[in-house]
Amino acid sequence: MLNSFCRRAVAVCLLAAAWYTVTAETACAAEEETDTGLVQMVVELIKDADRDMHALGLQQVREELPGEAVTRQLVDLLPELPPERRAGLIEALGERGDRAAREAAVEMARAGEEVVRAAALRALGRLGDASHIELLASKAASGSDQERAAARESLQRLGGQGIDEAMIAAAKEAEAPVRVELLAALAARNVRAAMPVVLDNVRAGEPEVRQAALDALRYLAEPSQIETVVELIKELPAGPEQTKATLVLLALSSRDGAACAPAIAAGLEGAAPTARIALLHGLARAGGPEALEAVSARLEDEDAAVRDEAVRILARWPDPAAAETLRRLAAHRGNLRWHVLALRGLVRLAQPDPSQPANLKLVAEALQLAARPEEKRLVLAAAATVPSPEALSLVLPLVDDEGLSEEAALAAVLIAEKMKKADQPQLQAAMKKVISTAKNSETIRRAKKVLAVGKPAGPSP
Repeated sequence: MLNSFCRRAVAVCLLAAAWYTVTAETACAAEEETDTGLVQMVVELIKDADRDMHALGLQQVREELPGEAVTRQLVDLLPELPPERRAGLIEALGERGDRAAREAAVEMARAGEEVVRAAALRALGRLGDASHIELLASKAASGSDQERAAARESLQRLGGQGIDEAMIAAAKEAEAPVRVELLAALAARNVRAAMPVVLDNVRAGEPEVRQAALDALRYLAEPSQIETVVELIKELPAGPEQTKATLVLLALSSRDGAACAPAIAAGLEGAAPTARIALLHGLARAGGPEALEAVSARLEDEDAAVRDEAVRILARWPDPAAAETLRRLAAHRGNLRWHVLALRGLVRLAQPDPSQPANLKLVAEALQLAARPEEKRLVLAAAATVPSPEALSLVLPLVDDEGLSEEAALAAVLIAEKMKKADQPQLQAAMKKVISTAKNSETIRRAKKVLAVGKPAGPSP
């Protein structure tokens, strides 16, 4: 290891000295080719069996040796190197960006050892042009794992005139596996102009092409195309493809919000049940009054699954405007599932958040509407987070309810622990009731602690 370090240090010193000489001699001739002695020194480093020496040589290729003539000399060196070293050099030539190495990269990408082919494909990301799209896409579709990864990376990196246009044209006519790769590359390159060919491929005969087109659509579609996506959801059969189209709809609804609601709501008409459910989720993501109205209307849908999904969505609606509909659903006890979902929705809307305080009126309504102890416990948990006399008054009567006594007593203590000292008379009465009624020793201990804190200090001795 020490020997390798010393050799590397010597090589660095020699390179520095050579560069100093070349720089001094060519200060007035910046365009002259690099000194052949220096190039030969780098060649020897590249051929060196020591990894550190080899790495130092490749660093010089990437960063220090200018000129097309040098590139040609390095290309001539490629056949002399073992596969691993050849792969390293062609990749370094790719990073160098000199098109004089392009032909060698193409040749090596098509034949030879796997590690060399992969490195050459990676180099084409910088060296290639539109004429190499077919090679890269074919390798991305059918090469080894290393080749596929390298070719995909290069398809995304290709630069220069006409690349996107050539890729779009190829995606219209290529074989199915190649089209899959081209669609993925167009999405990764964010080529918005590819939308027509993407939509054409959504309706292609090959399932793998349709899936790839739907994946690309998720990244390339814009809010102005919301109607197209809605129609697509209605066209596609229930299954993975309709699910992918729904993800596109959700992405657009997230970006454009309530502005998407009219187009989505209009699409409900004539849609199959699974498509209606997908559109309801799009409305939920869009939000706003029109979306809420359209989802609420589906409570009367002819399909039971659509009605159930509408209830679930309304129970998660973030806007307090949904409270009135949730009240009606909670009051309807003929459907226990709807009743429970609606109550949970009311409790969620009643809870405090950074934008608004707790809505104790809604908590009280939910408590009145709760039909079973399970739902009443849910409401008690919400009330316990509000440190106010009103919340304490709300939960205290339930301390006498045999089925809820322990939960109500704990809720009363939790509220009392956070209340202000100004409310001591009410606190003392409430904690005395908890102490006399509760069976849980921890609840009683905490109630006594609240009571002790509130007692007036005795007379001074």
